[in-house]
Amino acid sequence: MWFDLPNWDAAEGPIYMGANSSAEVIWTLIAAVLCILALIMGSRHELDAYKRMKDGKDIKSGHG
Repeated sequence: MWFDLPNWDAAEGPIYMGANSSAEVIWTLIAAVLCILALIMGSRHELDAYKRMKDGKDIKSGHG
């Protein structure tokens, strides 16, 4: 990824090596899936904690 240019006048084409490739789409999709997964897991955890608190069960969450 390293290139040697005497000045910016000699630069032609994309400087970013991933330009015009599917790599950006793949990494964007991976990031979106991870964010959605975190939201789903967090929602399930909060729902479970709410149900346990509503039922009067002891919650061992480690939050004091």
